[in-house]
Amino acid sequence: MSIPLVGNLLHTVLMMPTKLIQGWMAAFLFTFMMTASGASAHPKPVALIYDGEGACKEDCSLSAALAAKAAGLIPMIVGPKVLDETSTPRQVAQLFKNVKVWIQPGGYAKQAYDAMTPKLRESVYEFIQNGGGYVGFCAGAFLASPLIGSTGAPGLGIFPGNTFPYDAAPERDDLDFSIEKVTWQGKIRYVFFQGGPYLDDLDSSAEIMATYKDGAVAAARAPSGKGRVYISGPHPEAPLWWSEEDHVTDPDGSDQYLAVQMIHWVTRMR
Repeated sequence: MSIPLVGNLLHTVLMMPTKLIQGWMAAFLFTFMMTASGASAHPKPVALIYDGEGACKEDCSLSAALAAKAAGLIPMIVGPKVLDETSTPRQVAQLFKNVKVWIQPGGYAKQAYDAMTPKLRESVYEFIQNGGGYVGFCAGAFLASPLIGSTGAPGLGIFPGNTFPYDAAPERDDLDFSIEKVTWQGKIRYVFFQGGPYLDDLDSSAEIMATYKDGAVAAARAPSGKGRVYISGPHPEAPLWWSEEDHVTDPDGSDQYLAVQMIHWVTRMR
């Protein structure tokens, strides 16, 4: 499937009312191979959003795409094998043509890392070092650090700090998700949370943007080479239907604007 066709499908889905979008999830979220000729079809800024093994099946990639669209970018879904050892420099350049940010959604960071080809991991790293942006939500935050959480497995190494699993409710072993009270740039927000990290051992280049209720770092941003990285343990991109489906209440509504701010900062669009 060509990039223009996928882009048109994405645009069509994102223009639907929320309830209709939910019905299109399974049809829309898929992994595809981006051809060398496709990326140049979009003169507007593009956000590449990972989808494939390691991305959660509960609409994480689509939710990231909705945030990218709200930020004024054209969202494009890409899979872990979009580049491989046979990819030429020209194909790599065309994949990232007009791209402002790579967005890594929630899911399972080690699975995503292992699923990505070495060529793709290398290309994402170089894209950021050469001035591109990276936004990571939950698993995407784990993936940005030198080591993925407490696994000892390597991450992309683009964020100057470490990530560790955050236990939002130590008294509730059965709790898989929650609405967490965080302080984001001095303001209290209640944000969807599901197994994300806290950030630690930050160097002086990192700026703390949000903290959990116990003071642990929930979100931070930092330069990385010539680029910028902004990661969050909670899910500010989460649509309200996540809370509705999990029967939890978000008392202050959507936090998507925070995800949009993250994207704007790394892309220098605002």
